[in-house]
Amino acid sequence: MTNPMIRFADITPDSKTHFPDEDKRLKGKPRRITNEYFLNNEHGVRAGTWEAETGAYRVALGVTKHEFFHITKGQVRVSNPDGSDPVSYGVGDTGIIPPGFEGIFEIVEPAAKFWVVSERA
Repeated sequence: MTNPMIRFADITPDSKTHFPDEDKRLKGKPRRITNEYFLNNEHGVRAGTWEAETGAYRVALGVTKHEFFHITKGQVRVSNPDGSDPVSYGVGDTGIIPPGFEGIFEIVEPAAKFWVVSERA
């Protein structure tokens, strides 16, 4: 029987380079690189790594989507749509963006994170 455990170091991920949509950008044009190491559509779970240059953009999670993340490099700040109540995350910090969240995601210093997204219909 094959061991079902998953180790990122053993996987060559699907890598995607992207930029925030023009209508969502607030500051800069941060290049983001997302590596998806795990996908299980049956359970609605994906996991991977992400890194980005400095900048800020609007984000909106669907009402069925959660994101768990752990910062491994740099600093990011997440705030309400009007910029109020910012929460900063730096190296070693872990957080969850709840379903339906709308706000601003700012990369204060070039950053990287591990992420797990759960999304169920």
